[in-house]
Amino acid sequence: MDPLQPGDPDRIGPYRVVARLGAGGMGAVYLGRARSGRAVAVKVVHSRFAGQAKYRARFRREVDAARRVVGAFTAPVLDAGADAPTPWLATAYLPGPSLREAVAEFGPLPPDAVRALAGGLAEALAAIHRGGLVHRDLKPANVLLTAGGPRVIDFGIARPDDADPLTRAGRPIGSPGFMSPEQVRGREIGPASDVFTLGATLAYAASGVEPFGTGPVHTRHLRVVNVQADLAAIAEPWLRDLVTACLRAEASARPSAAEVLDGLGAPDDPPLLGVGWLPAPVAAEVERRTAEVVPAAAPSPAGPWRPGRRTALAGIGAGLLAVAGAGVLLRDGTSGGPLSGGPLSGGPLSGGDASGGARGPSKPPPKGVPLWRRPLGDKESDLETAGGVVLVSAEKSVQALSPDSGKVLWKRDASATVSGDDVYLAENKGKRLRAVRASTGGTRWSHDFAFGEGPSDLAASDRVVCFGISPTGPDRRSGIGALNREDGRRLWTSRLGDGPDALAAQGDLVVAASSERLTALDAGTGRARWNRPMDHGDYLIIGRDMVFACDRVGTLHALRAADGGVLWRRRDIGAWSGRLGDRLLYVEGADAEILALEAATGRTAWSRRLAQVPNAPRSQATALRLSGGILYAACTDGTLYALDAADGRVRWTYAAEAIRLGIPASVAGRVFVATAGGHVRAVAPPETAGGSRGGS
Repeated sequence: MDPLQPGDPDRIGPYRVVARLGAGGMGAVYLGRARSGRAVAVKVVHSRFAGQAKYRARFRREVDAARRVVGAFTAPVLDAGADAPTPWLATAYLPGPSLREAVAEFGPLPPDAVRALAGGLAEALAAIHRGGLVHRDLKPANVLLTAGGPRVIDFGIARPDDADPLTRAGRPIGSPGFMSPEQVRGREIGPASDVFTLGATLAYAASGVEPFGTGPVHTRHLRVVNVQADLAAIAEPWLRDLVTACLRAEASARPSAAEVLDGLGAPDDPPLLGVGWLPAPVAAEVERRTAEVVPAAAPSPAGPWRPGRRTALAGIGAGLLAVAGAGVLLRDGTSGGPLSGGPLSGGPLSGGDASGGARGPSKPPPKGVPLWRRPLGDKESDLETAGGVVLVSAEKSVQALSPDSGKVLWKRDASATVSGDDVYLAENKGKRLRAVRASTGGTRWSHDFAFGEGPSDLAASDRVVCFGISPTGPDRRSGIGALNREDGRRLWTSRLGDGPDALAAQGDLVVAASSERLTALDAGTGRARWNRPMDHGDYLIIGRDMVFACDRVGTLHALRAADGGVLWRRRDIGAWSGRLGDRLLYVEGADAEILALEAATGRTAWSRRLAQVPNAPRSQATALRLSGGILYAACTDGTLYALDAADGRVRWTYAAEAIRLGIPASVAGRVFVATAGGHVRAVAPPETAGGSRGGS
């Protein structure tokens, strides 16, 4: 737990923010106080994710899943703002270390504590399964040890047990070493999968080592599939039998969570109340952290409260935040290049020039002219342009609209990726990739994938179309495949130790991001050019001679395309809608400030703050699109701004209806935005307005 930092919100929803609990790949978590004085943990999605449909959908799924579960050993959801401009989730605050943290610091739990742990976790899973859910990511980091017993947290990837398998880049989502065989293979999973991970979690608690070892991900997956668990350190016969039953290869042969609970029999003393069920060092740690929270519930007016460094958060999606139970704010420890940024500039629209100098009052900028609008069909749709048409892409459909009239030109039921003038459609649950012409929807070619291959997170250059290969493929190794962009022929396959989680391609370079590194490949041959360590790199941009990537804590890295050498770094960047021009890189910085950075040096060319999220100044407030010399910014104040890309001056605005925070699209001299009313709106600049109009 840390004191609040400059720019942290004062309030989130109805909760007053007291301290910062942690931050990670997907967001930040704060200790809040309700009006009653009750301490709560509030998770807020990172600014760079708030406007993305897929992350909003995942967050909404987490909220819905957590609300469906009622049980003594899960963390209750108190409130949520899943549809707020910056989504947030409030849960009960339960001080205590995670099982991972406790075992790492104090060693394995004794048999009596493991028995109590097993009972609490089995009861929690039984409640989850009664709610029609599968947790999918039970592991030591997602189990908190508290004075009220163990608590299962993180419903970030929980799904109804009849849902389609959840994958990314062709790979199953979960934690290596704590996935079931069917989960590793990417097959449909049910409650029995959670029972398998329960067995692995109990084995870790009792022995202090992961039952399927460490090492490369594909090696651990192979051990899981073959159920090669190391249980040598488990001496208690009853516990070995329980773990062995949970770790059976066939899902149908495993006991249910309720059967595990029944098999444990009546609980022995001490009960799961207080800290008597925990070994003395862990109990002392829980009590210390609990005492640390007391000032947070009723801060003394005599002076500010300074939280301790090690109080843990509870009830928060650790899979999304990677901080559950740790209570440690992740910080980038790297150095080199400008990190603190340039001066704040831009000011309000009625005054201030691009360099921040005051110039007195001026008239408001002219207003854009509304043209046509059309229903989105899916409020989470994204907008792109290709081949002279507007593309509205949802999770499982894409439609092409005429930029002149909004008429639907063609529509397909498939998830879509846009690159250049082509649209790539993932059909048959990702087993086929079809390349179609954006202008007509006509098929150029199709490619059928082998088991375990793409096509999620596609990337295309003028030469190749790349896709991820899952470790569930024939040789159980991760990698990347490449097709000839012209005809869909298979060109090459490159194997990686991990990933990819993100792909980008430009010219003769392909860059893949995994949880640990960036890898640059030759687009023609697939041979590796260089590797660069990076913690969950994402939001890749490739320029002529540079590569840009943002890591899990929002540090932007600028690398040489030739060898991966670091040119500069900059913290507090929301790069999800970053845009690269001829010499400037446009991103959002801290407190919703739009930054134009010199690509070669990272220095600030200009900056401007247009809109802020109320009471959440660190939240995403803009979504950017560069078109010619104009930088379009859709903002959380419901306004579309057209900025001069050279100096940041506001050329015109459109606010006749509320604009949704989503990346605008631009073609044929017009800009297209999603409105809060669930429509696509075409807007023309004031000086070029014309054509088909229609305010409604």
